Amino acid sequence: MKYKIICCDLDDTLLDNDGNISEEIKKSVARFVDAGGKFTIVTGRMTAGARPVAAELDLHGELITYQGSVVTDIDTGVVLDSISIPWEQAAEIGRYLESRSVYYQTYEGDEFITEKANIYTVYYGRISHAEFRETKIKLSDYITETRLSPPKLLIMEPEEVVPALEEELKEKFGHMFRINTSKPFLIEIIPKEMNKAVAVERLGKKYNVKKEEIICIGDSENDLPMIQYAGLGVAVANATDLVKRYADVIAPSNQENGVAWTIDNYGFLK
Repeated sequence: MKYKIICCDLDDTLLDNDGNISEEIKKSVARFVDAGGKFTIVTGRMTAGARPVAAELDLHGELITYQGSVVTDIDTGVVLDSISIPWEQAAEIGRYLESRSVYYQTYEGDEFITEKANIYTVYYGRISHAEFRETKIKLSDYITETRLSPPKLLIMEPEEVVPALEEELKEKFGHMFRINTSKPFLIEIIPKEMNKAVAVERLGKKYNVKKEEIICIGDSENDLPMIQYAGLGVAVANATDLVKRYADVIAPSNQENGVAWTIDNYGFLK
């Protein structure tokens, strides 16, 4: 097989707009794996929200979450590798966000935590199949008191304010964090040295697979590093213009089984 590993984003790429996996995609993934390929989910989601999807696809081995900050064994839930934001830095940006009245949350174990729940909290819990916990004190204080070094911070705000807020945060904190979007209303903050491309590169080295033998599929800004890194970078048709600009191939949208199309057209090339 020309391509030995396929790394695929989850939301708005593998999943349709209702958060489901089509039967066509399930069949194509199974065919690729049965032929000897490795199909790996690489997502910004928390691990608890991604493991059920991996199980539904009957995948085994590595599950890459939090934009690469955490690698977990799908079957056992054991963390194989992880990197986190130092608690001092997490608290610093947390205090800044609180001064701007920006909603944000972070992660501890299989839960996500925030100072006080709102509509964003409830929505995120529903799409991520995860439980949340309120700290009842400022989240930055909780991070400081518990010395919590999280894999990620997540901001949710109305999409019309996100572009300016993202640029503001990059200008002020870009030297400390990697800051990007994954949906129009989300800003993700992860360790500076991590992104999806780094995680994919490590996966390839583990299995002695060259980047030329890897396909990466995605739709949003946080997928761009791995799409640029891959031997074949694929953007689904619903991807942002920026991602499409750097992709080698434009596949059908997440509503039109773009992942299955990619596997069927490129996954079995010799």
